[in-house]
Amino acid sequence: MRYSSSLPVAPARRRGGVTRRRSFGRACPGALALIVLLAGFGPASALAQVEYIDPMGGFTQVVTTTDRGVKTIHVSGQVGQGETLQEHAESALEGVAQRLAQAGATPEDVVKIRVFVKDFTPDQYPIVAAARSAVFPEGHWPASTMVGVDELFIDTLRVEIEATAVVAEPGVDLEIERFAPSNGFSGAVAVTAHGVRTVYVAGQVGTGDGLAAQTASVWGRVGERLVEAGASFADVVKATTYIVDFDPDTDLVAYRDGRVEALSLTDMPASTLLGVPALAADRFLIEIDAVAVVGVDGQEIERNFIDPATGFSQAVAARGSGPATVRISGQVGNPGDSLESQADQVYAGLRQRLESAGGSPEDLLKVVIYLPEYSLGDFEAVDAARKAHGFPDAAVPAATLLGIQSLYARGVLLEVEGIAVVD
Repeated sequence: MRYSSSLPVAPARRRGGVTRRRSFGRACPGALALIVLLAGFGPASALAQVEYIDPMGGFTQVVTTTDRGVKTIHVSGQVGQGETLQEHAESALEGVAQRLAQAGATPEDVVKIRVFVKDFTPDQYPIVAAARSAVFPEGHWPASTMVGVDELFIDTLRVEIEATAVVAEPGVDLEIERFAPSNGFSGAVAVTAHGVRTVYVAGQVGTGDGLAAQTASVWGRVGERLVEAGASFADVVKATTYIVDFDPDTDLVAYRDGRVEALSLTDMPASTLLGVPALAADRFLIEIDAVAVVGVDGQEIERNFIDPATGFSQAVAARGSGPATVRISGQVGNPGDSLESQADQVYAGLRQRLESAGGSPEDLLKVVIYLPEYSLGDFEAVDAARKAHGFPDAAVPAATLLGIQSLYARGVLLEVEGIAVVD
């Protein structure tokens, strides 16, 4: 989250210094200092190096994790400003570029973005797409998802964009392949390093009459993108589903019917399901993006499907020869409880999933916070729950906060998904 309207952001600059295993930023009077702490006693090459750049109180603008010279960069949702949608989109993307520069990267290094537009209508898609194409050069188009949302952090904001980028130190092998380019984005991007290929599938849409038919069609297209990138459904570790005007009473059944038609998996990926007001065209009822992890050159991938539920796993940890990356499904509380009570349950769930994966709260690097019925001030309740469950102020993850139309059930006021790296 950038939140420049309420938390002024300093001009882009490199805030780093020496990184050992984990470098933690903490707010100090008059400045934000980057504090370097050591954790663990093994060889540096065997440990994930994590850096927190520009902590803002409750979230960090950029969090990076480095494994043997390959750095993955998580940029919090950046927001724009201006009089028009075009100006909001362009300035949000400028914010992304500034944050990338702080981490030693450029837009050419971006492998995945998600674009969230308040009051989005399909006729606005070309405006945002043009701004995207102006930033990401041809041949370096990221996987991309663009959806409408109900609210951003404050009412005047219109566009929020989060990004994932990957860079390598000189002499370290890193391959980034981009597939199915179209209109300024890639249908999938594959990142290969140290025998592990991570595939980012852009938001896919489908055809058919009704949600069940479109769900099966969309999963089919996700499968096509995976095959192009050298992966399969069995390699998927996380999927996010966006359904227009989602009605839990009828649409959840239709979505599950379509998924059953398309997928036949013993182990299901981590998952988040969101109700949104609009997608890129009126005919689209559903959009799905995904992440897969597959071994190459003889490298085996150890997968841990944590706490399987109906049609998904609460978390999936995938490990090659280095640290495990843990993707946590959207965690929720009891429908009908207060926001404070649900936030308490959500962060208890996040901690439980991390510990089940062999990690701890300090390993959480990125979260996305979804709030139906969002109003200014809700973040304080969420952040209080984070602190109450032992998630440290010295290692606050990158974050994106969205006022979403609905979640999987009526009365659910909060859902939080996350990414962690566990040594």
